[in-house]
Order: sequence, then C-alpha cells, then structure tokens
Amino acid sequence: MTLIRPRPIWSAVLLLIAFASMHVDANAGVTIEKISEAALDELIQSNNGKMVITFMAAWCGPCIDELPSLNSLYNRYKGRGLKFIGISIDIEGPRAMQPIIDKLDVGFPVYWYGEPAVKKFSIFAIPMIFLVKNDQIIKKIPGRRSEKDLEKRIRRFLDL
Repeated sequence: MTLIRPRPIWSAVLLLIAFASMHVDANAGVTIEKISEAALDELIQSNNGKMVITFMAAWCGPCIDELPSLNSLYNRYKGRGLKFIGISIDIEGPRAMQPIIDKLDVGFPVYWYGEPAVKKFSIFAIPMIFLVKNDQIIKKIPGRRSEKDLEKRIRRFLDL
C-alpha cells in the first residue's frame, strides 16, 4: 500500500488561502443593504442630531471622486456626533455600488434605495448632499465639492 503525502508547497498554498480568507472576513467593510422607504424615513427621523446624507450612483464619476473626501470627513467628525449615510440610486441595485465602496474602503453605512429617491427627495443633481438636523433638511449641496469646501460647510452646520 502506497501512502500519498501532500507536498509541502501545496500545504503552504492551502494555508495561505485559508489565512487570506479569514483575513478578508475579519476586515469586512460596509455592505450595501436595500432600504425601504419606511426604514429610510425612520433612520432619518430617529436621528435627533445632525446627519450628512450623500446620494450617489456607480455611473457618476463626480460621486466616486467625492467619496474619499466624505470618508475622511466622516472619520474626522463621527466622534462629534455627526452621522453619515450614503444612498445609492443605481437602477441595478446594491451590487452596482458595492465594488466602489469596497475599493475606496468607505466606513460609513451605505444603503440602496434606487431611483425612487430622485422623486422622493427632489434630487436634481448628483452627487447631492443633504445636511439634516433633527429630521429636517437644512441644506442641499448639489455637485462635487472639494474636501475643504465640504469641511467648511460641515463646521458651520455643526455650529447651528
């Protein structure tokens, strides 16, 4: 009877694959979830503070360009009680925006609401940022903005 021994190189490869899989799972980022109109309304209304909502789409270059700045501002201001959420309006569902969120390592929650968001929130341009205080939209900021401009607006918003 002949025993087949695994070759050391294959054992090492299998261990590396197993380790890489565990590493990815341990550092899983934001997963875009579908959100209903009622759940979105509740999310906005339940925030008795200040919130930044950014509307975006995977096909929108300026949206993608702005995400690193928003993520940086999120990391800078989340400790001051400022909540950030993203809303994808992609027709294709959550899977359209997910690779971008993963690649840019976005840390704030992102939801997929789809095209109905355009009508519900009177979106006339994207990216579109809403500054919300106690469930009231205080300011709509259409179009891509620099991080410096966004930070200036957020600081003023936090002083309200």
